[in-house]
Amino acid sequence: MGFYINQTASGILLPSRGKAKMLIEDGAIVVEPKFQPNLICVVENGPFDAVGYCFSENEFKVFNDPGDNRRKTWLIYSQAAELSGYNK
Repeated sequence: MGFYINQTASGILLPSRGKAKMLIEDGAIVVEPKFQPNLICVVENGPFDAVGYCFSENEFKVFNDPGDNRRKTWLIYSQAAELSGYNK
């Protein structure tokens, strides 16, 4: 895992918690956990949320580990690659 999103497409920094809500307000769409383009996973880690970009099926599998019981929200966010700094 290594590509994370810390701001919205409009340049607003995401708060420590509540990142999924803010991204949805900025146009992200909630989806079921299935690999697809522009997929991001918001992982609630207690004191902070992390927004990971699932740039490949392997990356998706890491985030979707059945042994990981943290709450997750799966979103499609059209700016995911750009905002995460991902570069093929």
